[in-house]
Amino acid sequence: MGPHAIWSQETDNNIKVTGTVLAQDGLPIPQANVYVENSSIGVVTDFDGKFVIEVPPGKVLIISFLGMKPKRYTITTSQSLTVTLEDDAQLLDNIVLIGYGTVEKKDVTGSIGAISGDKLVKANNVNISESLNGRVSGVLVTKSSNRPGAGMSIQIRGQNSINSSNEPLYVIDGVPSYSGIAHINASDIESIDILKDAASTALYGSRGANGVVIVTTKGATKKKGFSIEYNGSVGIKTPTRIPDMIGNKGNGLEYVDYRIALWRKKYGDASLNRTDFLTEDEKRRIRNGEYYDWLREISDNSLVTNHSLYSSGGSENTSYSFGMSYVKDNGMIGKEGFERITGNIGLEHRLTDKVSTGMTTYLSKNNTNHGAEETLINAYFLPPIVSPYDENGDYAFNVQPTSSKINPFIQNENNIRETEAIYANLSAFIEVKPFEGLSVKSQLAYQFDTRVNGEWIGTFTQQKGGVNPAGAYRSENRNNNWVWDNILTYKKKFAFGHQLDAIGLFSLQKDTHKGSSMRGDGLPYNSDWHAIQTADEISDVQSYYWESALTSYMLRVNYTMWDKYILTASGRYDGTSRLSADNRWGFMPSIAVGWQIKNEPFLKDVDFITDLKLRVSYGNTGNNNLGHDITWTKLDLSRYTYGDNGINGFGIGNVRGNKDLRWEMTSEHNAGLDFGFFNNRLTGSVDLYYKTTDDLIFSRAVGTVNGFDSVYENIGTTTNKGIEVSLNTVNIDSKNLQWKSSLNFSLNRNKIKDLYGDQQDDLGNRWFIGEPINVIYDFKHLGIWQESETGLAADYGQSVGHIKVEDVNGDFNLDEQDYQILGSPNPDWTAGLSNTLIYKNFDFSFDIYARVGGLYDDPFTYVFTAWDNEHWNKLDVNYWNPENASNNYQEIGAQSYYTQVLGKVSGTFVKVQNIVLGYSTNEKLNNALGIQKARIYGMVQNPFTFTDYKGADPEVIGENLNTQLSLYPMIFTLGLNLNF
Repeated sequence: MGPHAIWSQETDNNIKVTGTVLAQDGLPIPQANVYVENSSIGVVTDFDGKFVIEVPPGKVLIISFLGMKPKRYTITTSQSLTVTLEDDAQLLDNIVLIGYGTVEKKDVTGSIGAISGDKLVKANNVNISESLNGRVSGVLVTKSSNRPGAGMSIQIRGQNSINSSNEPLYVIDGVPSYSGIAHINASDIESIDILKDAASTALYGSRGANGVVIVTTKGATKKKGFSIEYNGSVGIKTPTRIPDMIGNKGNGLEYVDYRIALWRKKYGDASLNRTDFLTEDEKRRIRNGEYYDWLREISDNSLVTNHSLYSSGGSENTSYSFGMSYVKDNGMIGKEGFERITGNIGLEHRLTDKVSTGMTTYLSKNNTNHGAEETLINAYFLPPIVSPYDENGDYAFNVQPTSSKINPFIQNENNIRETEAIYANLSAFIEVKPFEGLSVKSQLAYQFDTRVNGEWIGTFTQQKGGVNPAGAYRSENRNNNWVWDNILTYKKKFAFGHQLDAIGLFSLQKDTHKGSSMRGDGLPYNSDWHAIQTADEISDVQSYYWESALTSYMLRVNYTMWDKYILTASGRYDGTSRLSADNRWGFMPSIAVGWQIKNEPFLKDVDFITDLKLRVSYGNTGNNNLGHDITWTKLDLSRYTYGDNGINGFGIGNVRGNKDLRWEMTSEHNAGLDFGFFNNRLTGSVDLYYKTTDDLIFSRAVGTVNGFDSVYENIGTTTNKGIEVSLNTVNIDSKNLQWKSSLNFSLNRNKIKDLYGDQQDDLGNRWFIGEPINVIYDFKHLGIWQESETGLAADYGQSVGHIKVEDVNGDFNLDEQDYQILGSPNPDWTAGLSNTLIYKNFDFSFDIYARVGGLYDDPFTYVFTAWDNEHWNKLDVNYWNPENASNNYQEIGAQSYYTQVLGKVSGTFVKVQNIVLGYSTNEKLNNALGIQKARIYGMVQNPFTFTDYKGADPEVIGENLNTQLSLYPMIFTLGLNLNF
C-alpha cells in the first residue's frame, strides 16, 4: 500500500519528492510523519517506510517519528531521499500519558508527574513505590516498616478524606486497581505517570479525587528485529543506625550503673541486696565481663538478588515482547524475607494499515515471610547482663527470670507469619482506524489478585508463654476486576495552525471480592498453619462476598491554536452500585487552558527563554473508594444457647445505613508555569493548587434510644493547598563530561474546614476546625524540673528531675484542659535532589531526600524512654541527674507523670538515598563481544541519614512494635546491565 495523505494543498509549482524512512538499524519505519513546515501539506509512510509528497519550491520538508530526532530538508529540485532517523530519549520524555491516550508535553494543561522505567531500575528498590519519594513532586510515600515485603502507602497532594481511603487510583496497563504496585518489578516498567490536579484526574471521575498513578509495563514495540535486555544485581544488606541502647557495643558496665541508679531511686539503697535486683547468673556475668549485645547478635547481614530478562522483536506486521524477573529480599532478623517472580507478554498484530489487535499479560507471584512477632522488641528489652544460653550452651526459653520477655531466638523458631499472593493483569484490544485521524479502540481488561495469610504460634513463644498449646490462623482474600473500555479518538490538524485532539469513552467495570478466615488452638503437632482442622478448638470462622459495578461515559477535548493557545475540557459521568439508585450517578467536569507565552511575538526573539507556558485549570472529582454497603442497615449475628442446641439470632446492627449518601467530591484549582532557559539548560515547573473536599462520609454518633448508635452522613469539608517545584539543570555539557541535576520541592497544608455544619470541634476524635485532619493533642513538654524550681514543682505535686509540662490555664491543676495542639504528622515540606555526572564511559550519581517538619506520636521512643520497668533496657539518652541537669529526659527511676510527652518526636530527616558508580563499555568492545551495550555498576543505598530521631529509621516512625518493628538496612550492590 502507498503512503496516506494527512492533509494536502495542491499547486502547479509543487516539486515531487519520494523517499524511504529508516531506523538506525536499517529497518523501515511505518507511520512516520512527512510534512512541509508551516503548511497543511503532509503524508505518513507506508509499511515499507516509503512516501511520496508534493512540496512547494524552497520550503522545508520535515520527517519525524515518535521518540526519534526529526530531519529537515530544504526542497529546491525533485529528488529521492533515504532518511535515517536516530533515537532521541529526550523526545520520548516529552510524551506524557494522560489516561486513555498520550499528548506532547508542550500541549499538557494539567499537572502531571512522570518517571521513566530506567530511573526506576537505577533506584533499585524492591518496592517501586519507594522510588517515587523525592523524584516526583507532590507525592508522599510512607512505609509501614523496613521488613521485606512491608506495605507502603502513596499520598498525592495531601489527605482529602477523614474516614475513607486517601490512596490514589492505580491504572496498570489500562486496568483500574486499588491493589497498589508492590507486585511489579522495576525492570518491567516502561513509565509511571502521575496525574495530580483535578483537571487531569477528572478523566477517571469518581475515582480520581486522590490522584491517579498510571503504570505502563513494557509491551510490544513497532520496531523490527530482535533485542534482549538483562538487568541483574546482588546486594548485601547490613543493619545501620542500630539504636543506642544502654550498655550495648560491649559497654555493659553502663547498664549496671543504670540498674543501680534505677533501683536506688525507686526502692532505696537496701533494694540492692534483694534477690530480684540481680540474679546469681547476672552477678557472675558482671564479674566476668560477659555482656551480650542483643540487637547486634539477633540481626545479621543478608542478600538481595534481582534478575530480569526482557526481549522484544517484530516484523512488518507483528510485534512481540516477553519478560521475566526474579527478586529475593532476605531480612536481617530471623526468617524475614520477600520473594517475587514476574512474567509479562506483549503481542501486537497489524492486520492491515487500518486494523490492529494486541494483548498484554502481567503475572506476579509474591511470597512474604513477615518474621516472628515480638522478636525484635524483646531484643531491645533484654539487658546486656543476660545471655540467650543456659548452662549447657543451649538456647534458654526464659533468659531473664525476673522478666516476662522470652529469648528472641526461640521466638524466631516458633512463630511463622506468611503471605502468599498472586496478581494477574490481562488485557486485549482491537483498534480500527477507518480514516486518518480517527481511531476506534475496544479493550477488555481483567485483574485478579489473591492473598493467603497464615500464622503459626508455637507453644514456646511470647504469646503462648511456653505452656499453652500451639495455635494457627489462616485467611484468604480473592479480588476480581474486569473493565471494558471503548475509546473513540480523533486527531486532526487544520489549516492556519489549528489542531484538535478528542477522546470519547464508554466503560463498564465490575469487581468482586470474597474471602474467609479461621483460627485454631490446640494443634497436636507442628503443621504450621496448614492443618487447622486438627485443632482442639476452631473459632473465628468467617467468610464474606461482595461486588460492585461502575458505568462511565467520558469526553475529553484538547484544542490548540497557532501552537500558542491550548484549551482542554473534559467531563465524566459515572454511575456506581455502591450508592443508592437516587444518588449513584454523578458528573465530574474539568477545564484547563494553556498559553505558550514563548511563541508570542514579544518573546519569540528572546534567546535566553527557550520555553514558557502558563497553565490554569479547574476540575471536580469523586472518591468512589467507600464501603460497598454503607447505604444499608444490616443485621448483626448473635449466637445463643437454647436447650442443648446453639441458635443463631439476628437483630438490627448498631450502624444505620443511609440511602441519601453521595460521593465525597473534590474540587481543585491549579495554576502552573512551565519554563526552559538557556537552550533548556534550565527547565522546570511551578504549581500552586487549592482543593476542597465536600460531603465527607462520617459515621456520626446518635442516641442509642433509636436502636443503633451511629449513622453514616455526608457532612464535613477539608481543604489542601500547596506548592510544587521541579527543576532540571544541565550544569556541564562538554565532550567528555556531563553533569545534570534535578530538584523537587513539595509543600502541602491540610485543614478541616467544617465537620458537622456547626463549626464545632470534635474533641473526642481529636478533629479541630482550621487544623489538619491528624494532629497531636496532648500536654506540651517544657523540659525537666530543675533544682532552682523545687518550690514551683511542689505546687504541682512534682519533684525535681520529673517531667515538666505546660499549665495552659494557670490553675495549678494539670489535666486535659491543659492539652493543646502540638503539631501534625504532616511534614512542613519535602524535597529531593538527584545528581548525575558522566565522564567518558563512567557515570556517577547520588540522590538525596529530605522530609522537614511533622510531629509524631512514636511508640518506640515512648516505650524505651518512658516505660517504668526495673528489669528492661532503655535508650541511652541524656537522663537527668543531680550532676547532669538535663532538660530532655527525666531522672532514672523517677516515678514521673505525663511520660507520654516523651513519645512526641520530630519527623525531620535528610537521607542520602543512594550513591552509584558505573562503567559502560565502549563501542569497540561491544562489537567484539557482539552486544549493543553493557554497564557494570556499584551502589550503596541508605549510606547516610541525618536526624535527631532515636530509633532506627525516621521514615517509619510509628511502626507497630510487636509486629512491624524493624532495623534500617544499608545495602551494598553490584549490578550488570546488558543489551543484545
